[in-house]
Amino acid sequence: MKTALADKILRPSLTIIFMIVFASFIILAALTFAVNESRRAALARHAQDWMLDAAGLVVQGVLLPLVQIALVYWLFATLAPRWQGALAVSPTLAFLLNFVLVDYLYYWNHRLLHGKTWWDIHAVHHSAEHMDVFITSRNTLWTSLLMVYLWVNGGLIFLLQEPQAFLVSASITASLDLWRHSAFFFTPPSLRHRLVAAIFITPREHAWHHSATQAHKNFGANLSIWDKLHGTYYSPAQRPQQFGIPLTLDLRRKLLFPFAARKAGSAR
Repeated sequence: MKTALADKILRPSLTIIFMIVFASFIILAALTFAVNESRRAALARHAQDWMLDAAGLVVQGVLLPLVQIALVYWLFATLAPRWQGALAVSPTLAFLLNFVLVDYLYYWNHRLLHGKTWWDIHAVHHSAEHMDVFITSRNTLWTSLLMVYLWVNGGLIFLLQEPQAFLVSASITASLDLWRHSAFFFTPPSLRHRLVAAIFITPREHAWHHSATQAHKNFGANLSIWDKLHGTYYSPAQRPQQFGIPLTLDLRRKLLFPFAARKAGSAR
């Protein structure tokens, strides 16, 4: 009975979520090709990079959410069926569970990926030489299994009695992730940039995270407070001169087995 009720709640919510994220992607992709500088950089990208980015967008942008709802939800339902819908909280708190709590967990998850053990896997994401929406999910295909979003979001969706607000927050987080990897934002040190950057990690801060020199800064996803709190925030007025960490890997290794020496040093 609970499962049927959950399906009735989840299906329309998931449809709205996919629409929000897909619309965000289409808008940012259109802007990329509408702006001369971004269009030239995108069109100059190698075919291998397009294949890597397309594979990541399909796996992390489409398959991962499906796995999150289907596999992880099923796993919780199998192991602890009595806990389904056991967490009754207000829509506001459900929204904040994702936007704040999961965001903080992701901050540490991201820092862990920059550590010695996991850096070779995550370095694929940092191989992009230009910032645009298409590199958002550039990753080794199984990297998503190491992301806190998959397991924590799936678990909380299962536990929440009414997960709609949590799901809406997850869709906003995904849209912010797309935007954060783009090049579209107010120019520092404008007042508009200072106001938004006081709360959020903007494309400007995340660009420095993808730079060739400061990849150990700005680990946050939604909120900038975590980097400020832990001393990893970096937001100079200028834009990075060079992006990406070159990898001595072919496409197959980037997609499946990214363990090889890099031309540049680690970001740790």
